[in-house]
Amino acid sequence: MASHPYRLLLIEDNLFDADLFRRAMQNYEPAISITHLHSYHAAYTHLSSLSPVAPGYDAIILDLHLRDGDGLDLLSHIRACNLPVAVIILTGGGGDQVVISALKAGADDYVIKRDDYLDRIGPIIDQACRRFHSQQDRRNQLITVSYIEIDTIDSDKTIRFLQRTAPHIHCIPIRGGLKFLRLLDRRQSIGDVIVIDCDKPRLAMLDLVKELIQFRRLTQPIVVMAQLSNEEFPLQALRLGVSDYIIKHESFLSQVPIALENAYYRAQLHQQHDQLRLQAQALNNAANAIVITNRDGIIEWVNPAFTTLTGYTAAEAIGQSTRILRSGKHDQTFYAALWSHILGGQPWRGRLINRRKDGSLFHEEMTITPFTDETGAINRFIAIKQDITEQVAREQRRTILANIGMAIRPAQSWAELTPILLEQVQEVFQASSVALLRTDNARFLVDCTRGWLEVLSHQPEILAVLSETPIGTGWVHVTALQHIHDHTVIGISLNTANRQVGVLLLARATPLSEAEHELLNDIAELAANALHRTDLFEQLRTANAELRAAYDATIEGWSRALDLRDRETEGHSRRVTELTVQIAARMGFRDEELVHIRRGALLHDIGKMGIPDAILLKAGPLNDEEWAIMRTHPTLAVELLRPIEFLAPALDIPWCHHEKWDGTGYPRGLRGEEIPLAARIFAVVDVYDALTSDRPYRAAWSRERALAYIREQAGRHFDPHVVAIFEQVIAEMESNAIME
Repeated sequence: MASHPYRLLLIEDNLFDADLFRRAMQNYEPAISITHLHSYHAAYTHLSSLSPVAPGYDAIILDLHLRDGDGLDLLSHIRACNLPVAVIILTGGGGDQVVISALKAGADDYVIKRDDYLDRIGPIIDQACRRFHSQQDRRNQLITVSYIEIDTIDSDKTIRFLQRTAPHIHCIPIRGGLKFLRLLDRRQSIGDVIVIDCDKPRLAMLDLVKELIQFRRLTQPIVVMAQLSNEEFPLQALRLGVSDYIIKHESFLSQVPIALENAYYRAQLHQQHDQLRLQAQALNNAANAIVITNRDGIIEWVNPAFTTLTGYTAAEAIGQSTRILRSGKHDQTFYAALWSHILGGQPWRGRLINRRKDGSLFHEEMTITPFTDETGAINRFIAIKQDITEQVAREQRRTILANIGMAIRPAQSWAELTPILLEQVQEVFQASSVALLRTDNARFLVDCTRGWLEVLSHQPEILAVLSETPIGTGWVHVTALQHIHDHTVIGISLNTANRQVGVLLLARATPLSEAEHELLNDIAELAANALHRTDLFEQLRTANAELRAAYDATIEGWSRALDLRDRETEGHSRRVTELTVQIAARMGFRDEELVHIRRGALLHDIGKMGIPDAILLKAGPLNDEEWAIMRTHPTLAVELLRPIEFLAPALDIPWCHHEKWDGTGYPRGLRGEEIPLAARIFAVVDVYDALTSDRPYRAAWSRERALAYIREQAGRHFDPHVVAIFEQVIAEMESNAIME
């Protein structure tokens, strides 16, 4: 059935045939409109009256054999009038030559009156009309023609005819073949179609054709024109590869636009065919798998890469649903969202896990693009699949190593690190048991275990066998353990800094894959470096502790030296240091801060090393000048200790322990909280110890009297808050002494 009811003009002088035609067409499309003219002259007159803009017909059905005229003349007249209608010729005889002549004169199709022609004529007319109107639409596209004239007498007439009847064909006249070749040499534009018009029988035309096609390899189609008496030359040109030829008979002009359009569009179709062939070759040779399905997901085409990826041949896949690839790793919600997206006309891109024909799983990244028909409805999907199994494995491997590294990073010793490491390894490999053995003088010692490999701790004979097993770089099957639980036991050496620090054992019911072996190697390297790091940290911590002990011993030695120099204060430094540290801890100082407070308390009078013995050991009272020198000892302490970097945090007490809360102290006259808290604490303890100790010039005060003095000086000499804490500590010390 026709796509719409056409309006037809039938030119047929046989009334019986005309009636049969009418019946056949109304049977094909009941709403079709047919106007019948039964003679040449009536048809010629009617055609002359039609407008090229709106002729009133979609197609003309023309019988070539009319009693009062030649149907080919009517065809030429139709094309000369530039009527935009399809022309289908009817012929009962005359042979192929008649049909060819009609087609070259501008007919769109033909029907030979054989027994079944009425059954075929409806679809033929329908297709001819579609084809003609499609060509009419294309006429909006400009076609540029290089018109080469060789000894012509009517080329101007031909060009003017084209300008009048086919304004979309633009001709560029070129006088002679040599001029055209010079244009080619200068790489100037030569248009879409080449016409060679040669009236006289000259070899120049054939030489030019041969030059253009065989040597210049011109891609534009070539149409040759010759006089009626020179048919042999166009035929030879046709054998050389021209697209078409035109013989200048009486009505040849009407053939020219049709021949040029056909040559142009055939070239376009040829280029499109080549492009499609190239695209098909590219699709077939693409490294990525490509699948084309219908709207329902039924596979219509696959390329060879699809077979490589999935194992399904084209014959096995075509006609099947894409569900054959589903792995069961995605739920229905996933597929529902995917289909909703692409049925909405949007491309989808994502990752999924699919299953090969052999049952193995693979990861792929897929892009699905919807395709629509001329009405805009989705009728196809094209999916491009890229195998990313190895990429995903690498990503998972990096993630696993990063997670293990993050888990073990805070560990600072073997004891902290190994349980975390074994937990991670057991989870990653789904192992039934894991163990870490430490290397000690070519022997293996059990460091940590998870699962049944704990038996190693109670079976030294197996450890002895393992010690003799050559577990160097890489991994080995530990057959000495395999019989216990009938599991595969893998041993991998932990090597760092050109030595073996241990062995990691892993037991599992199934063997490890190649990828898992690679992952285990990476984990072993990571673990070995971490264990080596903890060893270094332990060594550094031990060295620091030893160095700190040496520092503290030196400081205590300086403190004793000061006490020995000033016999009046023997034992003073030790006592005030212990009490100061105790009060500082009560007031919230951290352990690392207490270390510096202790050092500062021990060295509180280190500045007196610079005070002359005559002043420091003087039996009587000091005069003003001597007091001025004595009061420089906090400043001397700073000058002495500041160059020692590790003692810099301990300077607060040696420098500020003679400052007073009311600002009357020395050496800088600091007031209130300007005085470092450690120095404020020490000031209270220092005065209390001095008051409660015997001196040559006075006896020791009682604790009650000393505490009363301390309370009295709160807010003047001492920080009131420190005094309150001090009293609490002293009270607790007395209570503990009574209980002891």
